[in-house]
This record gives sequence, structure tokens and C-alpha cells, in this order.
Amino acid sequence: MAKSRVLFNSLLNINNWQEGEDSEKFRFILEDYFKTKVHLVNSGRSAIYCFLKALEIGEGDEVILQSYTCNAVPNPILWAGAKPVYVDINPETLNADLDDLAAKITSKTKLIIVQHTFGRPAEMDKILELAKKWGIYVLEDCAHSLGAKYQNRLLGTFGDAAILSFGREKVISCLTGGALIVNNPKLEKDISLFISKLPPFSRRQLVKEVLNFFSWRTVFRKIYFNKTGNNLIKFLYKFDLINVVTSKKELVGQRPFWYPANFPNAVAALAIEEFEKLNKYNSLRGEIADYYFKNIKNKDFKVLPRHDGIYLRVVALHDQASEILTEAKRRHFWFGNWYNAPIYPEAANQEKLGYEVGSCPNAEKAANETINLPNYLGINFEEAGQIVDFINSWSK
Repeated sequence: MAKSRVLFNSLLNINNWQEGEDSEKFRFILEDYFKTKVHLVNSGRSAIYCFLKALEIGEGDEVILQSYTCNAVPNPILWAGAKPVYVDINPETLNADLDDLAAKITSKTKLIIVQHTFGRPAEMDKILELAKKWGIYVLEDCAHSLGAKYQNRLLGTFGDAAILSFGREKVISCLTGGALIVNNPKLEKDISLFISKLPPFSRRQLVKEVLNFFSWRTVFRKIYFNKTGNNLIKFLYKFDLINVVTSKKELVGQRPFWYPANFPNAVAALAIEEFEKLNKYNSLRGEIADYYFKNIKNKDFKVLPRHDGIYLRVVALHDQASEILTEAKRRHFWFGNWYNAPIYPEAANQEKLGYEVGSCPNAEKAANETINLPNYLGINFEEAGQIVDFINSWSK
């Protein structure tokens, strides 16, 4: 309830919804944490777009990114006029396969976007070496990895820049928002100039986000597992009335009017409170992940190896993923499906997002087999034990 209260109090002063002291305070907090310049925007995808536009990466340029990702990564590349070039994944890490990455660099490649999938650090030393050899910029996608480290150094501090996301189901969430971390001082002037010209966040979209937040907390979570309730949610989603994480335009590579924009001050106080709990959140998720590692014994499930990052999601792979997710939902278990398509969500038009089916076989196989084990904030070990029992008793 504390989260709802902080948000509600921030919304009482309608004059401070778009600009105010809280957003500046949050920016200073992030700059102190990363020890570099940080710019706040309204989403992670906006941060990517701003980076591309500020560096004039567009028509005729190529941007390398991994498959097995969210549409929020290729979309801003398309909006900027550049071409997304997808690399396959390493099935043991779900991060980019470095051999495939190296093979897809061309004279047109201007940027590599490095995804730390679900909090697992990518091999930044090898990627940076490759980028330096070719004179290519590196942008870290830290939407899943806030607070994680690689070789005792914070992710987000390796590349020329990095992006964060504070949307729903991220490491910390204030409903909407993102940040662009600038590590290369040579880029700061152009990035700062571009972001200074962004419009304020749409009040209409803010209201939509807030209504979505409170409706899920008060109504939709309670009826989600009910057939009639679930059908109602699907109907509202179909017409973009709720769950505006991915709009219908984004499913086909088009840009909604609300991207990019400034970070809304109305959610900044909530962002500050969430950031204060960052280490606690990452620790709690890690404890549940550790419980799964120790107790899942069913060899038909491939639980990905432990790592030194954070666990936004705990992934198990199984060739009956669809059936398992259906049964889990029937039992009212909050399993997840990140990512059940090479470019998530499954409803996204892969072709219009620049992906060629068959080009990344490891990603496509993983997408068909992916199961996210519940490790949401608030889950307890008794509930995790029920998940373990369900997994261990599953037979083909």
C-alpha cells in the first residue's frame, strides 16, 4: 500500500505532474550512483531513441542487437530510420552470441546494443574489445539489470552510454520512465541538447498509466484467473484501454505520439522510494532464485546456470512450455513468458520489426521453451515451495 500512497500524494498537485523538484532529485541520485551524467526520459525506448537521434544514427546505418528481446529495443531503431541487425543468442545465457555478433558487423554498423538479459551480465570486456576494433559505439541495455555488477563494476558504466527502464515489472518501477546514462563525455553535449528539446510527458498517457496501476491493484489481479475476468482484461487490452506497455503501433514498428518525452515529475517521488529499496529488492529476488536452484530436481526442466548479476526473472526451459504455462495459470500460479518470441510479445509482427524467421535458431528455440518461474516481490518460500512441487511432479 505504501507504493499506492506515495503515488497518490504526488498526484494531488496537478501543477507538478510534468515538472518539479522530485524529478531533479531523482536524477541527482542516479548521477551519484553511477558517477556520471544521467538524463531522465519517459521510457527506456525513448532513451534509446534519444541516443540514436543525438548521434545522427539513421538512414543507411545498421544497429546490432540480440534477438530474444522486447520490441522496445528494435522499435526506436526503426523510428530513427536505421536498420536493426539481429544476432543469435547463447542458449546457456540468453545473451548475445559473440561469434554471431562479430560475424554481423559491417561497414554500416554504427552501434551495438548490449542486453543483460533478465539481469545476467553480458561479456562486456569482449564486446568492448570488438567495438573498439571496428570503431563502433556501445549502448548497454540495463532495463533488466539495475544494481548488477560485472567484474565488480556496475553494469551501465561500461559502454559509451546505457539505458534504464522504470516501467512495470522492471527492477524498480514507478509505472513509467527511463534514463540515459552517458559515460562518453564526447557525446554529452549532443545528447543533452537533443533531450532538452523533448516535450513534456502527455497528461493523457499519465492518467492512463495511473488508472492502469490502480485498476490492476484493486480489480484485475483479483479476476485474472477467472475466465470471465480474463476475457474482460483481454478485451480492454485489445483496444489499448489498459496495459499500455506495448501499443498496437509498436507491434508493427510504428511510433506512438508519446515517445519520446520528458520524465513525468508525478512519478519521481515513487521512483526515489523504489530506488532506496533497490538492494533489498535484488536480494529478495536472488533468495527466491537460489531456492529454485537448490530444490528443482526435474531434469526435464533446464534451469539456466547461476550467475553473478541479479535475477529479475528466473528462467527454465522446457519443450512443453505452452502446456506448462496453461496448467500453471489454471492453478493460479503467476508464471511469466518473457520472451515467448524472438521479438516479444508474440503478437508483434516480427517481419515489420526487421526480424527474419530462421535467422536466429537458438533464440527461436528458447522462445518456444521459455518459462519464467515466479520471483515477484512479495512471493514467500511457502509459495515458491508450491512452484517447486509443481515443477518436480511434471512429467511428459
